[in-house]
Amino acid sequence: MESMAGLKGKKILVTGGTGFIGGHLVEELVAQGGKVTVIDIEVNPQSTFFLNKLGRKVKLEIIDITDRKKLAQFFKRYTPDYIYHLAAEPIVEKAYENPYRTFETNIMGTVNLLEEVRKNNKIKGVIVASTDKAYGKTTSAYDENSPLKGDHPYDVSKSSADLISQAYFKTYDLPVVITRFGNVYGEGDLYLNRIVPGICKAIIDDEPLMIRSDGKYVRDYLYVKDVVKGYIFLLSKLEKIKGEAFNFSSPDNLSVVEIIKKAEKILNTKIHYKILNNAKNEIPYQHLNDEKIRKMGWKNKYSLKSILPQVLEWYKRLS
Repeated sequence: MESMAGLKGKKILVTGGTGFIGGHLVEELVAQGGKVTVIDIEVNPQSTFFLNKLGRKVKLEIIDITDRKKLAQFFKRYTPDYIYHLAAEPIVEKAYENPYRTFETNIMGTVNLLEEVRKNNKIKGVIVASTDKAYGKTTSAYDENSPLKGDHPYDVSKSSADLISQAYFKTYDLPVVITRFGNVYGEGDLYLNRIVPGICKAIIDDEPLMIRSDGKYVRDYLYVKDVVKGYIFLLSKLEKIKGEAFNFSSPDNLSVVEIIKKAEKILNTKIHYKILNNAKNEIPYQHLNDEKIRKMGWKNKYSLKSILPQVLEWYKRLS
């Protein structure tokens, strides 16, 4: 991945930095010379962060972002130049089962972090991870001006955190930038109920793939290293884009059945599947218009066709 000029020696905090996307982001920030600190609530021994021994290369603190007191104590000891805020409850099903905890983490955790930034005018920028799900249900592509109208716990929590981040920019002039990515896949995603890990597991175990939806739900599929590239790209442009939100998509906009059929062709194998049609709170159609970020110079380097065989090999090593 191309290096960003000026990242070397910069103090960068990544909340949720031991997670799926966070681990990949931390690895690249370290590779480009950033002085990285991570806060998270735990480290999964199967995570990219753990397996790639990133704990030896960064400062790690175990902090729950809902603990305002501990977070405040942390910021009294440490002032980063930049923050990537990825810490969240990321699983739709868990949000359904425990909405209170989801709202507490995704909404109040974001407020707690932004309050610490508001107290400290030395922090130069905060990049907040929102999601395509913050837009809620629609039948056409979202652009950055589409209303945020999630209507179930996970979606509402992300709509809220997104709006709150915008409010801190508009009200307090906090240097906030917001990302809204499609469905991210790649090595290190340990949530096997997601479609790409599920496809890999079904192939490895030679078992039918259980589809929670009706098979017609449409999503953008975006490789994790393109996401990392996007995060670092935004940091390089931060002075010019404060207060703005950016969609990140890919040409792989597919239904569940379409991605299974595409995977069969790419991997030259038959994937047996069973449609359960018991999904709760899922959005039937999602597609992000990402012309805004593409006009600035970001583009996908990877696709399902180019990278899925490598992703499958990672899951084979994990199993």
